[in-house]
Amino acid sequence: MGQSQSERENSIKEELKKLAYKNRWFIENRWTVEEQQENAKRVADRLLAIATGETVEPVTVTEAPQAEFLDVAVPDNFTPPEWLVKNDNFPIVGRRFSRAEFIEYVKWVRVNEHYTWSPTGITMHHTGFPNLSIRPNGFTEQHMLNMRHGYINDNGWRHGPHLFVDDHGIWVFNPLSIRGVHAVSYNSTRYGIEMLGNFDNAADFSHERGLSSRSHGMFAAAVLMKYAGISTAKLNFHRHDPETTKSCPGKHVNFSDFEEEVLAIVERV
Repeated sequence: MGQSQSERENSIKEELKKLAYKNRWFIENRWTVEEQQENAKRVADRLLAIATGETVEPVTVTEAPQAEFLDVAVPDNFTPPEWLVKNDNFPIVGRRFSRAEFIEYVKWVRVNEHYTWSPTGITMHHTGFPNLSIRPNGFTEQHMLNMRHGYINDNGWRHGPHLFVDDHGIWVFNPLSIRGVHAVSYNSTRYGIEMLGNFDNAADFSHERGLSSRSHGMFAAAVLMKYAGISTAKLNFHRHDPETTKSCPGKHVNFSDFEEEVLAIVERV
């Protein structure tokens, strides 16, 4: 039996209300121009008034809808995937995780893998090359294998950055339980997170995919703080390394804004 007119109207109102609250959250947490924020909030509040049939006072939505924030729910029988390369020469996990899966994976590693180092912080990078246009669909497992090959043959490395993030998810590269290689001064103490994009370039920085890549990077950092024992005071950029002249993770990325958003995510995770 189909829905009655009344049921359809109630369903539409409920959906409208959810969308309005979701929009309100993005206004509060993703927009930076105050005047635009205020105008958009008025629209969102009017939508809420229409949906509920009553006057709605201005509200501040402190959390994004859970499913949207975590991308997808993790099934109860979630088990970590096998590492793509297991040998001791240069092991890599090489697998992509959703946000919710990454939380479960970090918690699993803490309990089940033997740590051969004692990480205390996190260093953020951008890939620079490849940029967004070179990876129009983000990373693949083959890209993980290619990067491992390049690090070994071009750099002479035996480890790499711990995470790569793109606009689709979070890739674990170097096992979290093993020291990585990503920044001279921080290899022995900090996780390295590489965000897909060249954020010295304004086009990559402002592109929707660039925003998504950085969002996944922020989320990954927050999860490591929340579940891997990393202090919230121990986030930095590659450019903070006195041994480099790079602007990494890009001259358009402001550290204070980035750190503030990471700490806000720690509270929401």
